[in-house]
Amino acid sequence: MKLLVRLAVILGGSLLFSIVMTNLFPTEDANIGAGLIYFALLLTVSGIWGLWDGHHAKALPPVFVRWALIACVVGLSGPFRIWFEEGRDFGVLWSDLWNLTPFLPGLVLAPAAVGIGIGYALNSGRRLARSTPHHPSL
Repeated sequence: MKLLVRLAVILGGSLLFSIVMTNLFPTEDANIGAGLIYFALLLTVSGIWGLWDGHHAKALPPVFVRWALIACVVGLSGPFRIWFEEGRDFGVLWSDLWNLTPFLPGLVLAPAAVGIGIGYALNSGRRLARSTPHHPSL
């Protein structure tokens, strides 16, 4: 369920961002500023949400695998979203799959992994304190 919620928010936010930028700043050329803002938002949302997940994680591998799957889906969704918005040109789709697909997962997974590690480390002291049994002193 956590995977689906994160995917829905990130993919829905990406679609909403694309719609808003297209309507607010219509242009025939590539809007480099909008792309940079989108990349910054992906980095920020992934990092903060990864921090949250790491802080509440009991074990790191399941959280990291969840974010790796999210990163892969976001990476594959980017070229197809561009393909549907810009026109169905298979040459452009192939180029985006080849060049954009490896880049987008990095923008999601790298900050999420850093956030997961920091969040887990920040909560490890309390996690250890809760797991040790309390014995009365003799």
